Amino acid sequence: MKKSLVIFTALLSLSSFTQGKEMNAIQKLTDQERLNMAQDFANKQDWKSVFNIMQPLALEGNVQAQSNLGMLYNLGRGVQKDQEKAYWWFSEAAEMGSIRAINNLAMMYYRGGYVRKDIPQAIKLFERTAKSKDLDAMMMLSEIYLNQKNESKAFEWVKKAVDLDNPVAKLRLGIFYEEGVGTAVNKPLASLMYREVLISDNIPNELRKVAEQRLLRLH
Repeated sequence: MKKSLVIFTALLSLSSFTQGKEMNAIQKLTDQERLNMAQDFANKQDWKSVFNIMQPLALEGNVQAQSNLGMLYNLGRGVQKDQEKAYWWFSEAAEMGSIRAINNLAMMYYRGGYVRKDIPQAIKLFERTAKSKDLDAMMMLSEIYLNQKNESKAFEWVKKAVDLDNPVAKLRLGIFYEEGVGTAVNKPLASLMYREVLISDNIPNELRKVAEQRLLRLH
């Protein structure tokens, strides 16, 4: 029994030594090479390996890694879920101008949970990234204002999102024109938006079906 314990302890030591050598080798790679390696592990759903790469990279000040590490903590991937640490890492990356991190902070304020729900603060953060032509922020602002029954603002933001040539935004704008949400009913413009969705490249089948059904209904 004691002999088995000694062998098991030796194997653990060897494993730790091997992992230590691997981590040292990884840390000698460039930041981009380490991010690429993490992406490969993410594609395989190996979140523990992603975390092991992201954590030291984030501690070294890499903004993308800080934002990614915040998401790993937020979702509990490769590490125990911890929204306090998620908020902290999002904040670190946001201070360095990470649009993704700012949007994630905005979502935390929008939904509430670890932080008190604060929709005005969420709007403020989303508007900050929307000014940088961030599509996700524009679409979220449209959704928030629609939920607040501020249809004119909802229309305004989805129209700006359409300028980025996004099919999801075009579909929503088409619905707004068709139903008169935040604007006058305009079926020709609604039809135009649906047609533009249908000629977009690589759109999901579900999106295509909705556009087809609404276009058929208009004609």
